[in-house]
Amino acid sequence: MQAAAQNGIKRFIMLSALFSLEPNKWRTVKGLDGLTDYNIAKFFADNYLTYTALDYTILQPTVMTDKSGTGKITVDDVAKTLSEILKYQNTKRKIIKMREGSTPIDEALSQI
Repeated sequence: MQAAAQNGIKRFIMLSALFSLEPNKWRTVKGLDGLTDYNIAKFFADNYLTYTALDYTILQPTVMTDKSGTGKITVDDVAKTLSEILKYQNTKRKIIKMREGSTPIDEALSQI
């Protein structure tokens, strides 16, 4: 963040974790318990970013679950969302909670 600001970069997109700025949920939301150190680090990073002059977007994907694995993944949704955020001015200085759904990424981002 500091390097971006020092080099004149205004737009900053950060991948975070769901409820990173809501410590009261870290011990009550399944999938977040046991990740206290990680959540603390994300809390301070996300919180710091909100006080900068950067045009930030913080993307908070859903928590992991303990469901049995399927052997298949969808990296595309998070990666695509991170790249698509750049196209939307309305995502600046926003925190976006993301989970799987039925709305196309472009449509969801345009409605933020």
